[in-house]
Amino acid sequence: MAARLALAGLACMACLPACAMDLKDTWELLQMQGPTYRAALHERDAGLENRAIGRAGLLPQINAVASKSRLEGTREEPNALGRTVESDLDYDSENAAVRLRQPLFNLQKLAEYRQGKQRAEYSEAIFDAKTQNAAVRLAGRYFDVLLARETIDLAAAKLKAFEQQVAAAQRRFDLGDGTITDVDQATARRDLAQAELIEAQDGLIVALRLLQEMLGGVPERLASLRREFPTPALQPASLQDWLGQAQANNPTLRAQHHKQREAEEEVRRVRSGHWPTLDLVLGYTDSESDSISTLDQQNRYATAGVELNMPLFAGGGVSARVRQAVASREQSIEELNATREEVLSATTRHFRGVQSGQARIRALEKAVASSERAQDSAKKGFLAGSSTNLDILNAEEQVFIARRDLLEAKLRYLQARLQLAEAVGLLGDDDIHQANAYLGPELALTY
Repeated sequence: MAARLALAGLACMACLPACAMDLKDTWELLQMQGPTYRAALHERDAGLENRAIGRAGLLPQINAVASKSRLEGTREEPNALGRTVESDLDYDSENAAVRLRQPLFNLQKLAEYRQGKQRAEYSEAIFDAKTQNAAVRLAGRYFDVLLARETIDLAAAKLKAFEQQVAAAQRRFDLGDGTITDVDQATARRDLAQAELIEAQDGLIVALRLLQEMLGGVPERLASLRREFPTPALQPASLQDWLGQAQANNPTLRAQHHKQREAEEEVRRVRSGHWPTLDLVLGYTDSESDSISTLDQQNRYATAGVELNMPLFAGGGVSARVRQAVASREQSIEELNATREEVLSATTRHFRGVQSGQARIRALEKAVASSERAQDSAKKGFLAGSSTNLDILNAEEQVFIARRDLLEAKLRYLQARLQLAEAVGLLGDDDIHQANAYLGPELALTY
């Protein structure tokens, strides 16, 4: 999988900025080189090591110690006659020891082992949440670029149409068939259209920079929306089914579950400070002239035994830490409840967003068609004397507004479907591919 992503990313980078990229290409590129995604990946890898760290406390601990020293001095001791005899000391002392300690009963280490498992699972869930969120944010920025670029085209077409209206109104005025009011109205609309075009151009620059922030670069062309835009019904169709999936699969909610269980283990861990510990201790020592009393002696011996450590009084520190851990556990429970409510609210919001998006798209498609008919009617009515120049300007304005609103509604519908999949924790490559199927025609990002 990693090799396939690397090859796909290299292919995309090789053709930047020449070839058009679609949503699937940008997602694969993000996974290969996106700094935010890569940071989350390393964070996940670091968190997974908590499992091994927690397990280490239950496994044998082996230590080796070796030393060598040189001793020079004098020693005074009484002889058989009671006189003090002084002798020189000049010798080497060597010592080597190996010690193994294996916990037999240690509630604290057992709790730390379970905490390590919860922390590793928490890291997995957080990475899953960040991955799905990165996909949604990438799609949003991709769609923002498409909307900004299409808005420029619409604004340019609108400006051109109003420029033609200004020229036509001026000709009619010069011929005595029109009024100065018609010229002023058309000129005002043209000037506003010019300002809107400048604003749209600025919007594209910002949208491209935000996309580049995630990808590290953007091509000159992106795949834009196809003309055909089906809006299939949600499966399952019931909101309750989606809420059930969210409670079972949402990675952020899953992460909070693991955090709450870790807090419970922390209570057990600090309470174990009142309990004794029992260790198996094995050792082996090899020493030569280890001390003055063992001068010129070499000792080799092994030891085996059990060590019991019984805490009696710690100044009240253990009890205070227990109360602290209990408070933190209660905090984690409330945070879990708050996260659950947020997830359910987000699922409901995005479910309604998809459903209302379907209806909004169908309504705006009708609005575009009716606006275009109204535009034609206004032009014909003007020639027949039943419509004014202002009617034509208003009709043309309405056409461009309806077209932009329709494009935005389509992009927001795709975004809502991805957000709904993220809310229930099931957003994957298949969802990216489904959204990508709506893309096709190449759209140049330069203007």
